[in-house]
Amino acid sequence: MASASLQKGMKLLGESGRAYVLIAPLGQRKMPNVWKVTYPDNDDCQFIIKYPQFDDSPETQWPAFQKEMDMQNLFRNAKFIRKMVDTVPSRSDSELPNMVLEPFEKTLWTSRTRRPLTLREIKHSMKWALLGLQEIHQQGLVYCDFKMENVLVNGFDDANPATNDPKVPLMLQVKLGDLGSVMAPDRGEVTSISYRSPEVYLGKSWTSAVDIWAWGIAYFHLLQAQVNFASIGIYDNIIKGTLEQKESAIRRAQCYDFNIRSVEYFKDCNIPTIEGDGAKGGLDSDEHWTDVSVDLGISEHEILFLHTVLEPDPTKRLTATQILDLGHLDVY
Repeated sequence: MASASLQKGMKLLGESGRAYVLIAPLGQRKMPNVWKVTYPDNDDCQFIIKYPQFDDSPETQWPAFQKEMDMQNLFRNAKFIRKMVDTVPSRSDSELPNMVLEPFEKTLWTSRTRRPLTLREIKHSMKWALLGLQEIHQQGLVYCDFKMENVLVNGFDDANPATNDPKVPLMLQVKLGDLGSVMAPDRGEVTSISYRSPEVYLGKSWTSAVDIWAWGIAYFHLLQAQVNFASIGIYDNIIKGTLEQKESAIRRAQCYDFNIRSVEYFKDCNIPTIEGDGAKGGLDSDEHWTDVSVDLGISEHEILFLHTVLEPDPTKRLTATQILDLGHLDVY
């Protein structure tokens, strides 16, 4: 069925034999492709149904959506990736296939906007997200779109921070969502501009190391919000101009922050000029980002960890497994 024909109360039949009732569309799209659904006989048991976006190509069997379904099948046994629990097949050329996905209450981004996360909550959430990336990397693939909006969260209390007592289990459940961008290592533009790594900005080929960079930037954003809730995360504060102008500004700030000109891996790249009066990095300062962060109140221990993760040379950047082995993210 076409997306425009979906209506609240409509029933869909999954391949499992289960029926689902549409409750409400999710998101701000004029023609939303994600709906909240429930069982007809159990309103408390809710799921998410997702179908192709209107700009996917029905004449070629919705390739982007089919790719995402293929990735969901590939990672069906993964522990830290949102599961596809059922499908609603298309019964004619005019109908769309549907994925039935396990539900989540929030994203890590919406959690970040509610209140500052405690350091224990940050480490727990980011460890689970990193475990999801590890599952993808173990298949030789790259997630390609890591950002807080794609990290799904259950159990986050908007008002009451979790205790820092390591004897008390955290109730947060965290998984990666949206497998539509997963692909093999390649070359070209991937990830959102604030999370984009130096090798992507400078036109080099890329690997799963781009996910680690993006993960590190997200970790940095959460630390910034912890010490100053109104803080705009590094590189998110570059908001003026067209998309191309913002990309150029972030590329320049990143080259300044990480002294890219001195990195041997990038010696053959066209590195933007960053010298001269007024040159600043992503924290709007001419001082090194590590010094600025400590001055802002982020602990030196956390900045040292970030400095290790945000290695500009992707061939020297730690893998997900290596970061986990450091033990820095362990909260019990």
